[in-house]
Amino acid sequence: MRQNNEYMLYKINGIPYLLPFGQGIADFRRGVQLNETGAYVWDLLSEEISEEEILIRCASHFQADDNELPNLKADILHFLTQLKLRSILTDTPCRPPSNTPFQCLLIGGLTIKLFGPSEYFSAGFSSFAADNPASNTADQTISLQPCLPGTHPLGLVLLRNSRLEVMKNNDEYILVFPSAAAPLEARLSPDGSNVLIHAAGIPSEPFVKDIFHAVRLCYLFLAQQRGLFALHSASFLYREHIWLFSGHSGAGKSTHTNLWKELWQVPLINGDLNLLDTAGSVPGVHGLPWCGTSEISTPGVWPLGGIIFLRQAPCNAVEQLSPEEKHLLIAQHLISPTWTKEQAVLALNAAGKLYPHILVCRLCCTREPAAAETMRTAMDQWLDCK
Repeated sequence: MRQNNEYMLYKINGIPYLLPFGQGIADFRRGVQLNETGAYVWDLLSEEISEEEILIRCASHFQADDNELPNLKADILHFLTQLKLRSILTDTPCRPPSNTPFQCLLIGGLTIKLFGPSEYFSAGFSSFAADNPASNTADQTISLQPCLPGTHPLGLVLLRNSRLEVMKNNDEYILVFPSAAAPLEARLSPDGSNVLIHAAGIPSEPFVKDIFHAVRLCYLFLAQQRGLFALHSASFLYREHIWLFSGHSGAGKSTHTNLWKELWQVPLINGDLNLLDTAGSVPGVHGLPWCGTSEISTPGVWPLGGIIFLRQAPCNAVEQLSPEEKHLLIAQHLISPTWTKEQAVLALNAAGKLYPHILVCRLCCTREPAAAETMRTAMDQWLDCK
C-alpha cells in the first residue's frame, strides 16, 4: 500500500492535515488531522510499504520498548484502517506471500502464477498447468481479490470504449472492463510482472469468462515485451509447420481449417488466437488457452510456416502480396496491446521481422474443398523450395 496521490500533507499553525485536491475535492472527500505518529507514517507511505515494515520503522523511530509496542501497534493499525476506509491509501500490484496457494501455468514459454479463489479462474487454463518453477519465481504474478476495487491515483487515459478503459500513471496501468458481468478491474505494473485483479461478483459462467479475458490482456502485455505477439487467426499443423489463417469476422477461418481437418486429418491447434515468437532466428508459434468459441486450444510450440489472409471470392486463387502489404496486413491483425506509440511500433517491428521468413499471401476462395486444395499446392511449393 501507499499514499493516494489525490491527498497532500499540509500544516496549518504547525498542525499536519491530509487534504484532498483535484478529483478528491470533486468527490467531496474529507481531510484528516494528524498527530506526530500519523505524519511520520504518511511519510513512510510515499513508497510501497507493508504494515509489518511500518510497525518496525515506527518502533525504531519512536524508540518504543516492549511494554509500549502493543499500544503502538494497535494505534498504527487503527490509523491505517481509517485511511483505507477513507480511500486515502491505495493498493498497488505486488507479489503475494510465498506461502499463498496458487495455480502455475506455462504459456508461450512464460511462467504465470495465479493467486486467488480457484472458482474465479476458467477451466480453459487446465491444459497449460505447470509445475512450480524450482526458483520459486514467475514471469508474471496475477493476484485476484473477490472484492470491489479500491481507489487509485488518477492517470492519463490511453484508451476508452464500451468494453475497455486503459489509464496509466507513474506506478501502474489501470484496466477497467465496463461491460463485464460485475465490477472488474486490473492493475498492472509497468513491466507487466505483477497484476492485481479486483473481481466484485459471484463466479458465474459469464463473469469467469470476463476474468479469463482480463487475464489474457495482462498476459499479452507482458508477452509483447518478450518478443511475443498474438495474431487473430485459426491454425493447424501441416508438414511440421503451423499455418495461420486470418481475416475479418466471417471470412471463413474456421470453415477453411475444418476443410483441412476433414480432407487430410491435420491437427487443429487454435481456433481464434495464436502467439507468434519473433525473438529467435526461426519464427515460431505457441499455443494459447484463449480460443474464442472454438474450444480448440493446444499447448506447445512449433515452427511457423505461413500466414494466409482470407477473402471470399467466386473462385479459388492465391494472390501474391508486396512486401509492404505483407508488413501492414500482419501488423493490422495483431491484437497485442497498442495503447501507446511505443507499443504500436513494437507490433510493426514484429511484423517486419516475420514476413521475410514465412509464406504470406492472400487466398481468394470459396467455401468448397477446392479452396483447400489450391492453398495446399501453394504451401507445398513454398516448403519444397526452402
